Amino acid sequence: MPTTNSPPHQPSYAVALMVIHWATALLIVAVVVLAWEFPSGPAKDGSIALLLHRSIGLTILALTAARLIVRASVPAPARTDAASWLEEITARATHVLLYVILVTMPISGFLWTTSRDKPVSVFGLFDIPPLLPPSETLHSIARDFHSLGQYAVYAVVGLHVSAALFHLVVRRDDVMARMLPGARLSRQPERVEGRPAVR
Repeated sequence: MPTTNSPPHQPSYAVALMVIHWATALLIVAVVVLAWEFPSGPAKDGSIALLLHRSIGLTILALTAARLIVRASVPAPARTDAASWLEEITARATHVLLYVILVTMPISGFLWTTSRDKPVSVFGLFDIPPLLPPSETLHSIARDFHSLGQYAVYAVVGLHVSAALFHLVVRRDDVMARMLPGARLSRQPERVEGRPAVR
C-alpha cells in the first residue's frame, strides 16, 4: 500500500507524456519510411531524404530525453486491472528496449556521419559538429550498428503495437485510453497491493 509520502497515481498519463508519445510514434514512422528511400545504403549527403532522416532521428533523441525527464517527475498511472507477472515483465522489458532503441539509433546514426569529420545538419537550420575525432573504426562500428539496429526497431515497435492492439481489441480494457488525450476510462484504475504498476 502506498505510504503518505508516495506520489498519487493518476488514471491517465500526463498530457506532456501523451504528446511526446504520439509525436515520437509519428516520427518513427517517418524516419523508417525515409530510410527505405535508400535501401542499398545511405543516400548522398545532399539528398533531402537523408537530411530529413538525420534531422528526425535527432529530434526523436531529444523527445526521448524530454520523456525520461517527465517520467522521472510525474507518477505513472496505476493499472486498470490486475496483470499477470509475465505480462508485467514483458511490458517492462519492451519499454526498456524501446528506450534503448530510441537513444542508441540516433546516436549511432550521428556517429556514423561525424566519425568522418562531417557535421550533421538539423533541418538545414543549424549544424551539430563532430564530438569525437575522426575514426574509420568508429565509422564502421556505427554504420553496422545502425544498419542492423533497424531490425530491432521493427521487432520491438511491432511488439509494442501488437500489445496495444491486444488490449484494445481483445482485452477491451483501458490501457490505450490512458495514452489518449480526452479519453474516458471505463472504470477507476486500481493498484494491486504489493505489486508495482506497469508503466
